[in-house]
Amino acid sequence: MSKLYRYYQRGRHPRGFWGGRVLTAMNSKAHAAMPEWALAELKVNPGDHVLDMGCGGGANIERIFTKCPECMVRGIDLSKKSLEYTTELNYRAVKDGQCFVIGGSATQLPLAKDSYEIVMAFETIYYWPTIEMGFSEALRVLKPGGTFIIGNELDGEGQQYRDMEKAIGGIRIYTIEEIEQQLEELGFIDIKSRHHEQEHFICVMAKKPNDA
Repeated sequence: MSKLYRYYQRGRHPRGFWGGRVLTAMNSKAHAAMPEWALAELKVNPGDHVLDMGCGGGANIERIFTKCPECMVRGIDLSKKSLEYTTELNYRAVKDGQCFVIGGSATQLPLAKDSYEIVMAFETIYYWPTIEMGFSEALRVLKPGGTFIIGNELDGEGQQYRDMEKAIGGIRIYTIEEIEQQLEELGFIDIKSRHHEQEHFICVMAKKPNDA
């Protein structure tokens, strides 16, 4: 099995030595291009509350603080190893009370309704039982008018991704069209998508209606 296959297989729930290696890779420059490209068009205002669903190694939380040092961020992940890495990488923000890291599932968020201006899901929807479950939770915890942003390195287009799903097991690699359809069915509005011109990166942003 290739390194890419092993990376996504172990990325489901990083633990132990190899989990640490995966999280280190997640935080490396090699995996910085997609989130930096996706976050370039996201507006974060001082005082905004941001949720990172499946925070992994914590690099995307760090990027949010680079965009807006005055915001508040919560990271959630099932992996204790991920929580350790996220806390260490964002130690100053955690110490200052701007970053909170908790264990939990993206499809059953232990969080209150209408709590966040922004919800992020980067390189994580592959592992959810269904995207409907995770997207429904994102919609629930977003404040009316809030933004949901999804970023993936894999666009799901082509037989190679179906082969990858079979080889790894337990993952699903979605196309932009599949993501858009599910968001629309759940009631998200202002759905906007981008597909990187040279890479397989995709980014989808959507809003929670003001009257929801």
